[in-house]
Amino acid sequence: MFTVYVAKAASNFGLPATRPIYQRAIEVLPDKQTAEMCLRFATMERKLGEIDRARAIYGHASQFCDPRVNANFWAEWNAFEIETGSEDTFREMLRIKRSVQAQFNTEASYIAAQMASKQGEVDQAEAENEMDIDPMAAMEKQAGGGKKVPAFVAATSNPVVQKPPPEPEANAEEIQISDDED
Repeated sequence: MFTVYVAKAASNFGLPATRPIYQRAIEVLPDKQTAEMCLRFATMERKLGEIDRARAIYGHASQFCDPRVNANFWAEWNAFEIETGSEDTFREMLRIKRSVQAQFNTEASYIAAQMASKQGEVDQAEAENEMDIDPMAAMEKQAGGGKKVPAFVAATSNPVVQKPPPEPEANAEEIQISDDED
């Protein structure tokens, strides 16, 4: 919705009139969409020749983009710094990148994203192999050589007859008391 709004405002009022729209979008959108909107905002600022504003927008957007997950954002910022920046601004970009990567390493959201990506890889591998066999069934198939094997293993083939426990020996010195005397 904000993209359409920005396009209409740019066609009617010019690019500088879109700044408040971009700022509002960055405030209200979720993190992933905020990063995308920041990229568009920075591109617009570059078109206007506002290099410092674009650099500040990249710096703001960096907090939403994990370098291992959002490589395109970091590649775009890297290209921007190579084209327009100095050695100092490039070093600052690298410092921010390391800082953000360290931040995402310790957050549970990164760990959850990592687990989700690993689960996606496992699901993809299963789909490619087209095998819906669980590991236990695969082991049973391998052990049985294709023939049906029992689902359990009996302890012995012959049932063992258990002897009743021995009766305790009678104590000669024990006094016999009947239950009738109360």
